Amino acid sequence: MNMKLVKKFLTVTLAAAMFVMPITAAAATTDSSEAPATRYDAPVTTEAVATVNTSTSTVAGVGATQVAGVYILRTIKGIAVRANDATISAAGANLAAGEKVFVKAYELTAKTSPAVFASFQGAANSVGGVVVAALNIDFGKLAGKNFSRLAAGVTAPVTIGVPANAPAGKTLAIVKVAPGGATEILPDQDTNPATVSFNITGGLYGYAIIAY
Repeated sequence: MNMKLVKKFLTVTLAAAMFVMPITAAAATTDSSEAPATRYDAPVTTEAVATVNTSTSTVAGVGATQVAGVYILRTIKGIAVRANDATISAAGANLAAGEKVFVKAYELTAKTSPAVFASFQGAANSVGGVVVAALNIDFGKLAGKNFSRLAAGVTAPVTIGVPANAPAGKTLAIVKVAPGGATEILPDQDTNPATVSFNITGGLYGYAIIAY
């Protein structure tokens, strides 16, 4: 995907009190030649989500995500939402005609989001673990060009690929951080050491892979 083209058109909402420093939605690429500051650290403003060609994401052994979205990854090896629009709608999203589920997922770093990373690390420390990688997942819907968040009671199963830097032989889990900083440790729902499976919740939350 052409980085300049996407930077020209893609703007996303990252308004949440816990995410102190917003992240640039620059390009769905894992090209390590791009400096992290170029792709992740500059602030952006929001609204024209529907004007870009959305990216897709695939997890080895699981397949491609089943919902539209923008998936911006550097170390995480793919994000696959394992439920389609009809299933998510029936589970509480109650999509109206012309609406579709939409996910915005972006990796976080301690530099860009020190407050939420402190929450991740505190939860990891409580079980003697370390933070492997982290991301925002903004789980909502599109009606035309208008993005809105789904209610917190709406969930969907997700699998993400574990980065290569994850320590071997450890138990993997997810730390979920809500706006305001409350944390929850979610157990891995699969037995594959290369992936972590869990449920995302409607709205914008931080999620970190931890190993302990």
